[in-house]
Amino acid sequence: MAVCEMRKVYIIGERSLRDSLVRKLGRLSLFQPNKIKEGSNPSLKNLKKPAIKTGEIEENLSKLSWAINYLKQFDEKGAILSFFPNKTIVKKEKFLNWISDFDWEKTYKKCQEFKEKLEDLNDERGALEERHRLFSPWESLPIPLKKLQKAKYIVYWLGIAPRQSKENLQKKIKNINEAYLHIVKEETKNIYFLVVFLKEKQEKVESIFQELRIEKVTFFEKETISKKIDEINKRIKEIDNEVGKIREKSKKISKENIKLMALYDYFYNLLNEKKVAEYSRSTSFTFILEGWVKKDDTQKLFKEFKDYSSLEIIVQKPEEKEGGNVPVALSNKSLFKPFELVTELYGIPRYFEIDPTPFLAPFFALFLALCLTDGGYGVILALLAYFIPKKFEVGEGGRRLFSILFISGLVTIVIGIITGGMFGVEIATFPSFLSPIKQLVLFNPIKQPLVFLLISLALGVIHLLTGIILELWENIKRGDIVSAILDQASWVILIIGAILFGMGKIKILSNFFTTFGLIMFLFGIGILFFFSGRKSKSFLSRFGKGAFELYGLIQLFGDVLSYTRLLALGLATSVIATVVNTIAKMFSGAPLIGPILAVIILIVGHLGNIGINCLSGFIHTARLQFVEFFGKFYQGGGENFTPFRQEGKYTLIK
Repeated sequence: MAVCEMRKVYIIGERSLRDSLVRKLGRLSLFQPNKIKEGSNPSLKNLKKPAIKTGEIEENLSKLSWAINYLKQFDEKGAILSFFPNKTIVKKEKFLNWISDFDWEKTYKKCQEFKEKLEDLNDERGALEERHRLFSPWESLPIPLKKLQKAKYIVYWLGIAPRQSKENLQKKIKNINEAYLHIVKEETKNIYFLVVFLKEKQEKVESIFQELRIEKVTFFEKETISKKIDEINKRIKEIDNEVGKIREKSKKISKENIKLMALYDYFYNLLNEKKVAEYSRSTSFTFILEGWVKKDDTQKLFKEFKDYSSLEIIVQKPEEKEGGNVPVALSNKSLFKPFELVTELYGIPRYFEIDPTPFLAPFFALFLALCLTDGGYGVILALLAYFIPKKFEVGEGGRRLFSILFISGLVTIVIGIITGGMFGVEIATFPSFLSPIKQLVLFNPIKQPLVFLLISLALGVIHLLTGIILELWENIKRGDIVSAILDQASWVILIIGAILFGMGKIKILSNFFTTFGLIMFLFGIGILFFFSGRKSKSFLSRFGKGAFELYGLIQLFGDVLSYTRLLALGLATSVIATVVNTIAKMFSGAPLIGPILAVIILIVGHLGNIGINCLSGFIHTARLQFVEFFGKFYQGGGENFTPFRQEGKYTLIK
């Protein structure tokens, strides 16, 4: 059975045992706690919810999380980009020592102090850089700034004008007696200048500034601009040195980050224990905890708590009416287990629903293989999917994904041999000693696309029939024999009849099968028309629903046509592989570097083709499962079984 049998469990005992029992349940990792709903059981109405405080633990977790994230940026190993999370393995003895001896709050305060200093220094550096930006155009100003502030007879003004106003400005200043213009710096858009004039000429100069829309610049410093810039550069250098020292100190204590992670996981598990304890209900002397356990684990649960004298465990079988609330754990054979990932992408089954994983697995691997088509690509895909999980930590989800790709790669090798393609080269052109492989070639997808199309459509019909038969089986299991016969069996008869009739017409089968197929087809139509609306009271409503059900033939035809995407993707892979080989052959004739270029084009081209078509093939294959296949029998929406366990976010205890 792909969906594990579940049992509802009530654990009743002395109140003093609750915390130790919850801790042990976390170590066993087989019990999913369940909130006891108000009014769900009249016998529990007098039990009270425990008052459990978690504020201090949550505050500690917040501090530790902040410190961990701060120190991560100083990790000497650097940040390793990965799609999959990785945990650090820690020995249990070390873990316990860190919990008891490590002063994590002292490290947290250091991190906070360093962070505040870095922020202050960075703010100061930003302000200095802004001042440097303002000062830098005036660096070659020949006079000290204090002359710009007070003037008894001579006035010094600084200004910024658009570059196109330069000639006009020079002309107007020249027309003022005893006024001098000095261009300090020219840029693409602006000019920076100093104008010197007698105090009595101030009104004329002001009118020029207003006319030409010149920005007047005022400095309150007294030194020369160059000296001020030197001071700014010196201070920026000092800040950089201070920042470097703080970063070095942070890098030193970043070695303690693993300890902080261990403490985080300790408090994280402690918080989870408190939350599980909150699920319980209690009196002054007793408590009760409700949850779910796999049927196969119930004996282990009894065994682990047999020494608890003041404890009672009650086990109940779930009822049909609570099927939507029963958590679901999938248990498939090793060959099918990786494909649970595909089922979970859509939504796991409800407890009393069939698990589609064993049925989608062969179709998924076959459809993905047909999208790739090429046997050489199957070899590469299988090798990559086999070695990557062995060399890198990819997590549970990653292992399942690569297992799917490995199985699909092996199937692709078979499909590639059948279709006669190996890295875009026809197997028919291989040397004579490979004649046994040549004999396995059945057709060429590029030269015989019609054959490929018929195979894709035939697989689509088989896929859809499988979905309908699974729904038929579900109805039989539920005891709804009438629906199984009138709703699903009628469609099976109709489809098989249409296939036999069509094959007879194109002379694949004899006239007997043509006639027999037509009878089956008409029989199926008749059942659907007359019995689809059997629950309606009026005849008009029954016939209306029957006619609407027959309209589903058009939808069924559209569903079958959806499988032509296998043809499209398979041909795309083959054509691109051939094009890559052609381009490589063209470049191979170039002098000296021709062979090198050809090898690079072959490697990059074929790997790119594998990557793109594997991604598109995975997406479209999943779509065929989710829309066409699941649409015939599957609803999903079950609640995943997640047993309470002592599990860290950052560490694994060895």
